[in-house]
Amino acid sequence: MFQITGWSIFALLNIYVAYIAKELLTPVVVINFLLASTGLYISHQFRNYILQHQWIKLSTERLVQKVILALFIITVIYILFYYSFTFFLYRESFHSLKIASLFGSIISVFLLFGCWSLIYFAWGNVEKNRNNVIHQLTLESTMKDLEIKTIRSNLQPHFIFNALNSIRALIDENPGQAREAITHISNILRNSITKQEPTDTLANELSLVDDYLALEKIRFEERLQIEKEIATNTLAYQIPTMMLQTLVENAIKHGIAKSEKGGTIFIHTHIDNAQQLGIQIGNTGKLDISSKDANSLGFGLHATKQRLVYLCGNDATIDMQQKHEQVIVTILIPHPKL
Repeated sequence: MFQITGWSIFALLNIYVAYIAKELLTPVVVINFLLASTGLYISHQFRNYILQHQWIKLSTERLVQKVILALFIITVIYILFYYSFTFFLYRESFHSLKIASLFGSIISVFLLFGCWSLIYFAWGNVEKNRNNVIHQLTLESTMKDLEIKTIRSNLQPHFIFNALNSIRALIDENPGQAREAITHISNILRNSITKQEPTDTLANELSLVDDYLALEKIRFEERLQIEKEIATNTLAYQIPTMMLQTLVENAIKHGIAKSEKGGTIFIHTHIDNAQQLGIQIGNTGKLDISSKDANSLGFGLHATKQRLVYLCGNDATIDMQQKHEQVIVTILIPHPKL
C-alpha cells in the first residue's frame, strides 16, 4: 500500500507540474504513469533483494556502501527506461535533450531512490526496535513466571519436612494428634500442588496458615501462642500465593524457635484510608541489626520481597522493624485486587 500510494503521488505531482508549465499532453501523462509503474517494480525488486540478503543485519558502514552502489545501478536502469519511453512516446522532447538535462535527470532519480531507501530502512529500524521490545517484554514475563515457580518449588519442601518431623514424633505418643496432623499436612499439600496461580484470596491463604500453625502448635505446645485480628473487608483481596505461610514460618524459625519461653505469633489485616491492603505479621523476639539482610533472616522474607516486586512492581512495600519485644513485618499493597 505504501509503495502504490507513494509512486501514484509521484506520478500525479509530475503531471501537476506539467499542467502548471502548460506542457500537459497525453504522452506526458502516459510517460509519468509508466515511470511510476517502473519505479514501483524496481523498488519492489530492490526490497526483495534487501530481504533476501538480510541487509538489515549489516553494520551501518557496510549498509551505506551497499545502498549507494545499489542506488547507482537502479538510477542507470531507471534512466534507461525513462529515455526509452520518451523516445517512443514523446520524440520531440527526446530530440531536444541536452547533457545538462541528462545530468539533472540522473541526480533527481538518484535522490528519488535515495529518499525511498532512507524511508525504507528507517521504517525497518523502527519495526526491528519494536520487535526487540516485544521480545524483551515476553522474555521478562517468561523469566518472571519461571522465577516465581522456582520460589514456590523452594518453599514447598521447606515446611513439609518440618511437618513430617512433627508427625513422626506423635505417632507413638499420641496417635489421635498424629491423625489430625496428617489431615493438616494433607490440606497444605493439596493447596500447594493444585494452586498454580500466582495469587489467591486472603481467606484461602489464612486457611493454609491455620493448618500450618496447627502443626507447629503440636511441635511447640504452650511455647506457641497465636493471635489474629482479621478485618472482614480484607478476606476477598488477592495476595501472592503462600506469602502468609512463608512469613509465619519465618517468624517461628527466627523468633519462637530461638526462645526457651517461646512467644506469640500475631497476624493483623486492614484496609487503610488510601485503600491499601495492610498485613502485619509479628512474633515475640528481637531483631538483630546485623542480620537485617533479607537473606540472613530466611528464604521466606527474601522470597516475599521478590514476589511482591514481580507481581506489583515498586508499588508494594515490605518493612521489618523491632517494636518493644516484637519483630513486625508490615506489608502494604496499593492495589490489593491483583
